[in-house]
Amino acid sequence: MKVTSDQILFSVKLFIAAMLAFAVAVRIGLPQPYWALVTCCVLMNPATGAIRSKAVYRVAGTLGAGIVTLGMVAIFASVPLLLIISSGIVATIAFGVSFLDRTPRAYGFQLFAVTLMLVAVAGVDHPETMFDTVVARVTEISLGVLATTFVDSVIAPRSLGGLIRSNLRRWLPDMERWANDVLDGRETGAQEEHDRLKILSDVTALSQMVAWLRYDPTVDRGELRHVLAIQQRLLSMVPLLSAIAARIAGLTQADRAALAPYLAEARDTFRTGAMPSARPADDVRSLPLEVGRERPWQQLVHDDLADMLMDLLTLWSEICRIDRALEGRAVLDRELAGQVRRTAAFPLASDVDHAARSAAGIFVAYILLCGLWLATGWHQGPNAVLMGTVAVAFFGGGDEPGKAIAAFGRFAVLSLFLAAILAYGLLPLANDFPTFLIVMGLFMLPIGMWAAANPMGVLVLAFGLSNINLQGHYMPYDFAFFLEVGFASLIGMYVAFLGASLFRQWGVSHQVHRFLCREALEIARLSHSATRRARDLYIQRALDRIAGMTMRLAASGQVERSAALLARLRVGVNIADLRIIGTMLDPAARDATVRVLEQFRREFDAAQPSPRLLALVDEALNQLWPRRDSQKSSPVTRAIRSLAGLRIALFERAPAWIPAS
Repeated sequence: MKVTSDQILFSVKLFIAAMLAFAVAVRIGLPQPYWALVTCCVLMNPATGAIRSKAVYRVAGTLGAGIVTLGMVAIFASVPLLLIISSGIVATIAFGVSFLDRTPRAYGFQLFAVTLMLVAVAGVDHPETMFDTVVARVTEISLGVLATTFVDSVIAPRSLGGLIRSNLRRWLPDMERWANDVLDGRETGAQEEHDRLKILSDVTALSQMVAWLRYDPTVDRGELRHVLAIQQRLLSMVPLLSAIAARIAGLTQADRAALAPYLAEARDTFRTGAMPSARPADDVRSLPLEVGRERPWQQLVHDDLADMLMDLLTLWSEICRIDRALEGRAVLDRELAGQVRRTAAFPLASDVDHAARSAAGIFVAYILLCGLWLATGWHQGPNAVLMGTVAVAFFGGGDEPGKAIAAFGRFAVLSLFLAAILAYGLLPLANDFPTFLIVMGLFMLPIGMWAAANPMGVLVLAFGLSNINLQGHYMPYDFAFFLEVGFASLIGMYVAFLGASLFRQWGVSHQVHRFLCREALEIARLSHSATRRARDLYIQRALDRIAGMTMRLAASGQVERSAALLARLRVGVNIADLRIIGTMLDPAARDATVRVLEQFRREFDAAQPSPRLLALVDEALNQLWPRRDSQKSSPVTRAIRSLAGLRIALFERAPAWIPAS
């Protein structure tokens, strides 16, 4: 493996911070100075913003856990069993919340739970010492945080600002190509549809970086808001592009030929990023119509296309203006500047079912390991409890938790092997601080370079250094005791493996199926009750789900399902709009839309919509069409367009609607 300069820099910064923290901890007489060193190992990151955000969350989680622990000890000190049970419940809740929060803030909740176990569970037999333990733990963690932050600030701090700019330079051309393909009317295959959705996945990932960016001193807050404003508009373009493509695909060849000059004009406007005028949209609405019974449907599609093209071009114009302002080449007008100032990151939806199942696995692992500890009186029981719950918490949230925890176990074995070499081969050779630095450098620097490219290297460092009794005056554990410590850790991990398997099915295909079921249920709920806010929240969650499914579809060999994902989103939007607008219609029209929604609820999870549903949609269009007017925002016009959008999304290849004579 070729070692890069970035890997060397990362390893050197980690080593300097760790040795500085350890030396100060020993100097001021902290009881477990290696915790300051281990904190540096898990905190160091190539990006300054990531270090600082993680530092804040780690200190907050540790301090919060210390306060909660002291409160529980004050209540349950005389009943150790209740202290163990209450600690397990509180820690499980904290781990569960960490699964709900999909940003780096989750790390704070994880450290809260880990600290609670380290202090409350490990010290349950000596409650009188817990105050000193809490103070020492918070001090050691804070010392490691200060050392890491200081070293990163002095030695080559790395900003994420360049990364977000390079992301924009990649996203904008990709979205422009997507729009050009749509406006050209070019039909694409399953693989190309899937590749387009990767853009969506990439854009939503920015929301996970925001916590780091806000702690990066080199990233201007105004610049960040500009990037987030572009993110929101790019995501808004996705359902629009899907809807425009579906309507163009349903046109006759003659209609496409008549529309082509106006789509070419829209493409030219799109390329320049200029604010669109109303004329092209009016021209699309005024396109000649065929003589025949399909004429109303054709007019309806033209009107829809005109409005959508205007919305698309307006969004892209705003994106281009914000991008130019971000580069200092333009100044935003007051209205758009106000929108940028109010922009927040695209919200990442919480998966409550996933969090609850993962938390249940953690709690079962905790109960099993505590039962083993209490039944046997094994003095390594608390270590097994800690490692088991940590294994599930940090590695049990993915699609394949079993594989992740098994990999964690393998790296833990490697870590123990390397730690044994350090503890019994190298450290006994160190007679003073300079030789101690040499020995630790021989151990830490190569692993640190590996850790820069593989996060499991951090596990090897942190786990190994936590198990060798690294104190100011080094005295290695008895080798049998060292082996017992390692065995307890492995027992904990594999019990965690069992706990993770009890409440969740594993595998990428299962996750895809689960996401699709959640999508269908949410659309069914919108057919029963919807508000504008519920509709907007659904769109956000649906885009987030689609982004999450993109890589999973590739991994499970199901890329052919990619094209249907955006069609389902359009179904959900039109169902929500129809439910909202239906309350504003006259009784006969309202009853017609209600029948559509009721039938949809009966078959929302069917593989294909039924002819009965198509007939009810056409019946509702027949009811509403004679009541239409020229006002785009009137309830009747909006209901007609929602029904048309639903018809296209569900029955894209069905014959066009023909009004009843």
